[in-house]
Amino acid sequence: MHASWADLEAKYIAQAIRIWHHLGAEEFIARTRFKESRRYVVLDRGEHIASKPLLAMAFQLQFSVGPEGPPRLSGGEQTREILRRLGYELVDGFDGTAPGAAPQVAVARSTNFWWVNQTVNFKTVYDDGSLWAPFTNSAGHRVDHWQTLDQALPGDIVFHYVSPNLRGISRIAAAAVPSLPPRGYDDVPIDTPGRLVLTEPFGDISISRDRAQEILRWGQGPLNSAGTVRNGYLFPLERSGALELLLLSDRDVVELDGDEERGSAELPEFFVGGPSDRLALVAVRAEQRYLRKQQLQRWDGACSLCGRRLPEELLVGAHIKPRRACSEDERMDTRNVSMLACLLGCDALFERGYITVNEQGTIERGVRRFERIDDRLKGVLGRVCPAFTDDSRHYFAWHRQHHRSAAGL
Repeated sequence: MHASWADLEAKYIAQAIRIWHHLGAEEFIARTRFKESRRYVVLDRGEHIASKPLLAMAFQLQFSVGPEGPPRLSGGEQTREILRRLGYELVDGFDGTAPGAAPQVAVARSTNFWWVNQTVNFKTVYDDGSLWAPFTNSAGHRVDHWQTLDQALPGDIVFHYVSPNLRGISRIAAAAVPSLPPRGYDDVPIDTPGRLVLTEPFGDISISRDRAQEILRWGQGPLNSAGTVRNGYLFPLERSGALELLLLSDRDVVELDGDEERGSAELPEFFVGGPSDRLALVAVRAEQRYLRKQQLQRWDGACSLCGRRLPEELLVGAHIKPRRACSEDERMDTRNVSMLACLLGCDALFERGYITVNEQGTIERGVRRFERIDDRLKGVLGRVCPAFTDDSRHYFAWHRQHHRSAAGL
């Protein structure tokens, strides 16, 4: 007798959710035959979890189905009913709330607020989730409104200003780390050393400069004593004014009694900001988005292994050396520790050691062998991997040695 959706048990949904948090969205979805849900999702610990892939993974865990995967889902209502039966409600993935409700922003006593001045690069860097500034100016001097990036902490909230309006809100996902300029910061040489903060965008807003000037205190933060916006980059905001701006953005503010917003649950320690970072899951999501955006730009939408130029949705930012094995510095060496790989087999073949990149940069067979995939390997073996450089050489060496050790060689 074939298992059906009616046989699915809640404990396997919970297990699948833990796997989502561990793998990240892209890899999790790639292991099911369902696409990411575009609208309604399950919300868990701040993560939007795609509902159909979640059900598929739970079904696979419970019934150990083969390549054919779980039964078909007829649509959103069937998905909703299955999850509701198992004790899970869908929320609106566009704003993180139940359908029809106002989006919520949780604020703890420890949450700080920031105002960042941005220009024509806003759309690129806001979507990527990056705040970046050089260590020094062209004269070699430190600049106060750039150094404030070091004070921004995971969980803090940022208002993004592009004259004459506030246009976005984000939450700091990871503490500042050294970095060369990400994409969008084209007004400086690409080898300029600086500091990078990753953010998780909430969404677009529109609050006029005039309205902000009525709310915020003059002579503090982003406003000078005349009430005009200061020249500069990142400025602290007083709490009362920031909370009023949040309300003007049509968001419900949930003020937490303690530091719950920083997180108190046991979370996996693979993130950007250091071992004490309790926003690990948000940081992972922010880094995944940032990593993929940088690699898409670098390789112009082409897989670094098979070379095919594919739709963005079929490409992922793949770590050459996985984050769990990287030092903090290596995790942020995103230009070299990762590459662009396709979901049509290359990402999985490389990750599982069926293919490796040798010391000359050529793709060759790995130590894992399986005759039935030989036809698939023909398209990549012998190709030169464009992601292989002097700076990435040691990451590829780690990959080869890791899989040799795992095979007992």
